Amino acid sequence: MNKRLFIVFILGFSSGLPMALISSTLQAWYAYSGMSVLATGALSLVSLPYVYRIFWGPVLDRYSLFSLGKRRSWIITMQVLLLLGFNVMAWFTPEQYPKFLAFLALILACFSATQDVAIDAQRAEYLPVAEHGLGASLAVFGYRLALLMSGGLALIMAEKMGWAFTYRFMGFAMLIGMLAVLFSEEPAYEKNENNNFVVSFIEPVRELLARPGVAYLIVFIFCYKLGEAFTTTTSGIVMPFLIQGLGFSLDTIGYVNKILGVFSILLGGLTAGLILMRYSLYCSLMCFGLLQALTNVFFVALAMTGKNVILLAVAVFFDNFAAGLGSTALVALFMRLVDKRYTGTQFSMLVAFSALPRVFSGPVAASIQMSIGWVGLYQLTIVFALAFIPFLIKIKAWTKENAHSEITCTSESVTVSS
Repeated sequence: MNKRLFIVFILGFSSGLPMALISSTLQAWYAYSGMSVLATGALSLVSLPYVYRIFWGPVLDRYSLFSLGKRRSWIITMQVLLLLGFNVMAWFTPEQYPKFLAFLALILACFSATQDVAIDAQRAEYLPVAEHGLGASLAVFGYRLALLMSGGLALIMAEKMGWAFTYRFMGFAMLIGMLAVLFSEEPAYEKNENNNFVVSFIEPVRELLARPGVAYLIVFIFCYKLGEAFTTTTSGIVMPFLIQGLGFSLDTIGYVNKILGVFSILLGGLTAGLILMRYSLYCSLMCFGLLQALTNVFFVALAMTGKNVILLAVAVFFDNFAAGLGSTALVALFMRLVDKRYTGTQFSMLVAFSALPRVFSGPVAASIQMSIGWVGLYQLTIVFALAFIPFLIKIKAWTKENAHSEITCTSESVTVSS
């Protein structure tokens, strides 16, 4: 691994560390404290800034905060704020301050989403096209490794040393990403700064939405993440299911759902990186998506069987392995499609569409579960997971290696003809 790829890996870790602390680990804290399934599931809405971060993407594309440069100055500033924020959260508990703790998590989600905008843009500009597949794999590897720490290890630490110590410890873990920023180099890609701010916001959106067939792309991205939105370690409903639905303890969830789950996602991400070097992105997306749907069957079996550690381990391993495959291929697609004049904004838009299922999975799944139970809910997820197929077929041309240039030329031709 060269230095460039190592930096991408470490920044992937920095990007993933806050995710579990403001989503699944926070939900585990609320569920462990006796909050209702609906209240715990609704915490997934805290992740909404990951969706609407597109509105401040142009700011990061246009301005830097200080002399480190556009990408690095934003990244390290958000890392400092996250470090401080998680230490502040350690002073409160869900029993006494449920709404205020959720509000703090929402603020930290804004900081985390902003860090992600800068890191995603930095990665797309930092790596040559030949390293996009491997870079996406390493970024996902680092991201999921951070989830292993802030999800699995955090639950085990909370069981033994308390939630306050856990959140303080995880906050200081942001120092790892800060070191990577200081030892990295600012991407050298030149950007046009002659346009005013309004134009710099509208133009990236217009350029992306003007491409032929973009509606199919947006629906595909949304549907492709439906399969994992109700099952993986970052799901908005899996913690209430395991703690309140099946009765698993925190340390069992930490070891099995978090540690084994993240390990299998890491394995899936690395496997996807190797597969993408040999096979087309289109075939990879299709196969990985079908596998994501198939592995949801294990959660149906788990809901029918009840508390069974072996079945939980099998379900978690295969489901997260498939999610690792699919996530890596989707990131590779995003890196291939963005126009480097508007990297931060366009990457944010694409990621926002992919984040919608996870963000709304908590309250939506909780409402469905109240009507048809856990078994019915997970049977529906299999149908949801297969919805991507017709839309992937429609966007086959978008998956080609020179997709951006071809689609841009086609779009320009359509404009000239009009």
